[in-house]
Amino acid sequence: MIALRPYDDMAAMAVLSRLDPHDHMEAELVRGAGATHLALFAEWRAMEVARAASIVATRDGRPFALLALANTGQAGVGAACLLACDHRRHRVALARLCVTVRRALPAWCAERGVHRIEARAWAAHPTASRLLSAMGFIFEAPLPGFGADGRAVFHQFAWLSPAVPEPTQTASPEEP
Repeated sequence: MIALRPYDDMAAMAVLSRLDPHDHMEAELVRGAGATHLALFAEWRAMEVARAASIVATRDGRPFALLALANTGQAGVGAACLLACDHRRHRVALARLCVTVRRALPAWCAERGVHRIEARAWAAHPTASRLLSAMGFIFEAPLPGFGADGRAVFHQFAWLSPAVPEPTQTASPEEP
């Protein structure tokens, strides 16, 4: 059985100290440098005051994932993050988490005026893009230029509220 509960430091440390190796690499690519689980915890904790939501996912009472949503500074738009323990070992719990999030997002976002949630995943991560898709996020574009040497590619995903109208523009904007 999985449960979602509010963030707490001890649960966050339990997840970050057993982070999936690909999630850890993704976090390091975003930073452009190596990072211990203590450094990741310090950064995650420092952002708590700026988050619209911060959740710990547990399976049978044991933390296995952290989810967060931050305001981007744009009306109705949030940025999401998910970090989890070993994706293979927790694959069933992660699948259940995806279903739970996918079902909850429309009502949760409608209550808070969120129309769009953006998330990025390291392109070489073997499961991150599939997890985002399972949560209802749609792939938008590859984003090159990440990492200290600029060689890493991330994938941009977005979840859109069902109330958001379909875009009418199908071609890319013309250059000036």
